[in-house]
Amino acid sequence: MPPKRLKLRAAASTIALIEEVLLLQLQQIERSTYVLRFPPLRDYVMEAAGLHFHFSPEFVIGLTGASHFHFIHDEFSLGACEMAVIPAGIPHREVPRISAGVFQNVVVSVYNQTVCLQLQSQHSTREGMQVDQCYLDSPKFALLAAYLNEMAEFHNPHGTEQPLGIKGLLLAYLDTLRSIIIQSRKAPTIEKLKISQVKKLVQEHLGSSSLSVRWLAELMHCSPDYLSHLFHIETQEYLASYINRQRVDAAMELLKTSALTISEIAFGVGFESPAYFSQVFKQVTFKTPQDYRRSVERSYVELEGRPKTIFAKPA
Repeated sequence: MPPKRLKLRAAASTIALIEEVLLLQLQQIERSTYVLRFPPLRDYVMEAAGLHFHFSPEFVIGLTGASHFHFIHDEFSLGACEMAVIPAGIPHREVPRISAGVFQNVVVSVYNQTVCLQLQSQHSTREGMQVDQCYLDSPKFALLAAYLNEMAEFHNPHGTEQPLGIKGLLLAYLDTLRSIIIQSRKAPTIEKLKISQVKKLVQEHLGSSSLSVRWLAELMHCSPDYLSHLFHIETQEYLASYINRQRVDAAMELLKTSALTISEIAFGVGFESPAYFSQVFKQVTFKTPQDYRRSVERSYVELEGRPKTIFAKPA
């Protein structure tokens, strides 16, 4: 996967570029010329200054430049054409290193039952990291995470490593991911594209009190009634209910993992008042926010009840 070729296709859409990268990586694996890196499976879900961890594994592919990964007791650099598995719960920090004026890599993760594809770029002439991302709905999201977790288990530098098992799982992971991308592109109707875009907008503006069926309909250039009807036909759920459910889901995570007050959480997830938040929350969960928080105080440390990322407290 020469960086020069990737630069020539830089104008392609994010998802098209990622699909090409996956195909080239599959070809490298078939020739056994690939590099796959793992951090040690230790220090799980520990807080460390300057590091963070995720509750879902990530898969990283280097394109141009390099990524230097720091862990509590280890570090490694990921160069162009190389891949890395960052298992769930492993504290880390990634530092981009620009080469020939640009840094670029691909990060794949699974979050909120959705496959997230990110193209991360940083240029020497610009400040900050640019992240182009897309979301794909697929029932195979859990399978992707399982492949990565199994690869991390197979990689055991202090015991018997299973290279053939890792190679097989890596092929299955990349091929499954590529098939998800291809499937998402098969004859999508305009209506289905609208629903996909609406879901993305809901996630991106969940904390805004402006988020509503009417606001979404204006962005989609259709009437609120039509959009709500279309959403119901495609998902078997009304759009207003979907928005409230997503907000309640976000509130449940905050109730489990933060010390924010009920009012702070209510406004943080986009409700106009704590009273209306409590009303909707009870309709969805059959509990008040206070009762829900009390019911999970002893179990909030369970994996499923954590947010995607935990940052260490300032030193």
